[in-house]
Amino acid sequence: MKKNFDELKGELQAKLLFWNNIKSKQAKALFILVFFGLIGLKVFTTILTFDWLVSLL
Repeated sequence: MKKNFDELKGELQAKLLFWNNIKSKQAKALFILVFFGLIGLKVFTTILTFDWLVSLL
């Protein structure tokens, strides 16, 4: 359990270091838009999937 937690902590620190090394504000804005776009796409497709499921029952 501790090993997994340490591994996760190391991954988060690596991602934070990557984020801090990006100097361009446009690149950061693009990453944020892509992140929210992927979340929105996942939510949208999940809702459509449930609509199809309801219509099949």
